Amino acid sequence: MQRWLPAVLFFAFIGWIIIDADLGTKNPFIQFAHSIPYGDKIGHACIYGTMAILVTVASRFKTWSLAQLPIFYGTSLVLLFALAEEGTQYFFKTRSFDLYDVLADVIGISIAALMLTLWRARTEQQPNHPTN
Repeated sequence: MQRWLPAVLFFAFIGWIIIDADLGTKNPFIQFAHSIPYGDKIGHACIYGTMAILVTVASRFKTWSLAQLPIFYGTSLVLLFALAEEGTQYFFKTRSFDLYDVLADVIGISIAALMLTLWRARTEQQPNHPTN
């Protein structure tokens, strides 16, 4: 279970940011993101992309298929979490739903999925890999 520790710790970090945003509390990471052009969107892509990588690695690259296309469980779980988190913003006076935030989340997760696919393919081609 040690492989899950980075994902759990990063999830706690994201949770802290989300709670501060929901409460309208000043958070240094939120303030930094708002201080640079498109920082909020870049932050969304980086945070959810990183989370997708950590959860996918922790789940040992397990996949499910959609129309014969392998989809990582990790990226799917993070996408569902991101959509739920963005959707709940409607219920907080301190937050507002932004479709561009959802798009940034999806872009970050998609880039992570591509990187993970390339990483797995390269690892499987190595001569000392257990599947060879």
